[in-house]
Amino acid sequence: MNPVAVPINPNLKLSPNPDQNEPNQSNSYAKLLGSLQFLANSMRLDISYAVNKLATYTANPGLQHHSALKQVLRYLVGMKTLGITYQKPQDETDNLFHGYANAAFANADGHKSTAGYVFLAAGGVVTWKSKKQTIIALSSTESEYIALSDTGQEACWLQNLCRELRFPQILPTIIRGNNKGSMVLTHNPQFHQ
Repeated sequence: MNPVAVPINPNLKLSPNPDQNEPNQSNSYAKLLGSLQFLANSMRLDISYAVNKLATYTANPGLQHHSALKQVLRYLVGMKTLGITYQKPQDETDNLFHGYANAAFANADGHKSTAGYVFLAAGGVVTWKSKKQTIIALSSTESEYIALSDTGQEACWLQNLCRELRFPQILPTIIRGNNKGSMVLTHNPQFHQ
């Protein structure tokens, strides 16, 4: 198996199986995808997006989906030495953790955005999430704002966890986003939906 540098081709446009076969819930595609989902949730953040995208087609996968799944496996073979490493912070007054939020506006399949966040502590990832948003955002700003909101909820949970473990976060938690419109909304004290 030849290794590849990315888990899924970013230019790949996946579509439903054109063969319209009878859906098969006990297929080998679903079994392998379930194993990869476990890896993505527990230790391989780098394959989360690819696995979640491929999971959309579990009921009736086609050759295109099998090929994309094989690419994820080829990526794992080539990147098996990668891992999350932690190191002691140089400055003890630093925040214990900080986060990043992002969203991809309105995918072509269901017109729902995909949002995610990642939190880092001691130089490594401690928690992450990527999933389709439950509502249809009307703009990229709204989609990013929802992602920032979810990230804020996770930050509160992490703060409470650290406090219970007697490692309180002294400074405010830093959450970074990349959409100017959503950041303006977060700083706006006016009422807005």
